Amino acid sequence: MRYSKVKQIRPNTLIVGIDIAKQTHWAQIMLQGRLIGKAFSIQNTREGFENLVRTLKAYQQKLGATNIVVGMEPTGHYFKPLAYYLHGTGMCEVVIVNPYHVNRSKELDDNSPSKNDRKDARLIAKLISQGTYFNLPLIFNTWAELRTANVSRMQLTQKRWQLKCQLITILDQYFPEFPDVFKNVLGKGAMYVLTHCPFPVDILELGEQTLCEGLRGATHNRVGQKRAQKLWEAAQNSIGIKEGAKGARLQLTHLVEELNLIHKQLEETEKMMSQLLKQTGLGDYLTSIPGVGMVTAAAFLAEIGNPDEYESYKQIQKKAGLNLKENSSGKHKGKTTISKRGRPSLRQLMYQIAYVSVAKNAEMKAFYEYLKNRKENPLAGKQALIAVAVKMMKVMLAVCKNRSHYDGSKVGNQNLVVRMQAA
Repeated sequence: MRYSKVKQIRPNTLIVGIDIAKQTHWAQIMLQGRLIGKAFSIQNTREGFENLVRTLKAYQQKLGATNIVVGMEPTGHYFKPLAYYLHGTGMCEVVIVNPYHVNRSKELDDNSPSKNDRKDARLIAKLISQGTYFNLPLIFNTWAELRTANVSRMQLTQKRWQLKCQLITILDQYFPEFPDVFKNVLGKGAMYVLTHCPFPVDILELGEQTLCEGLRGATHNRVGQKRAQKLWEAAQNSIGIKEGAKGARLQLTHLVEELNLIHKQLEETEKMMSQLLKQTGLGDYLTSIPGVGMVTAAAFLAEIGNPDEYESYKQIQKKAGLNLKENSSGKHKGKTTISKRGRPSLRQLMYQIAYVSVAKNAEMKAFYEYLKNRKENPLAGKQALIAVAVKMMKVMLAVCKNRSHYDGSKVGNQNLVVRMQAA
């Protein structure tokens, strides 16, 4: 793969390494392994981008270069405006360089660990000339909309988790028995109580019967007399403190309001993701897999982009950081672990998909049990889940590329059954 990339950098290729920053980028031009001129700055404005294009065209004409390759580090989100702008001009190929590679190359360049923008731009250009780069995975149209919607969903989920922790902190002090009555403090019944009578004194004043009627109405009769009685008894015997109750009540009210708002925003975001999933035409295939729902399928496509751009599931495995690495040297045989170099959000998503699949997908459950119980090299629970995550990744990519519904007989568990019987 790296050799093919080196071949793409022809002798007359003008290479441009750009060190990305928030306001001012730095660029270094290279041709045939030698630096051309000094590093120059690029302002993160339209005028700055236009000046860069004019400069590159002038150098291309002056030096007789046939093509231009521009490389940069994917520094946060700051690289996106320049990358999309250059892609839109059609005058050059835009690639990315792994920041880890740039960092490791610093001392090889001048035997000094010092860092500055000009040096980084030079290192990026050198790495590109050696073929140490990756194609820039820019996404457009529905795929871009899916990505931004999924980012919003993850941010809302994170906020909800933080608010839930704050809510539990208050309850631990003023009504510590509450989680014993409601295991899910964000459920409909629990939220009704937190909205109308959050503290023991409020419940005792409200009365058990009124509380029961309120719970029935909030949960559509799923929660009623037994839960109301249990909550009433918890309120009577509560050891919660009473000092500072007014301030705590106000804080709890604000938390509940924020949680209700986030719940509404999550519903809107997931509805949009479901609509975008339909536009891709892949929703029916992905959701035919037991354990994969609409939101999960949409999140998967949001993370990987267009599945047709992948030749193998191993590319997605590497993007998620789920590829294996061996830690061995000489006679020492270390543990084999996952690299964790990739998109953490994709890695977390695949782990969640694996966790649900083991419960709802018969083939994945059998695969999981085999990995845990086989005679040679049995895996621990989490290790087996990682293996299931990779297998699910392979299955999900296959149904997308083949435009076919899930077929458990094609998962490859036939040989697995034979091995389990032999064991």
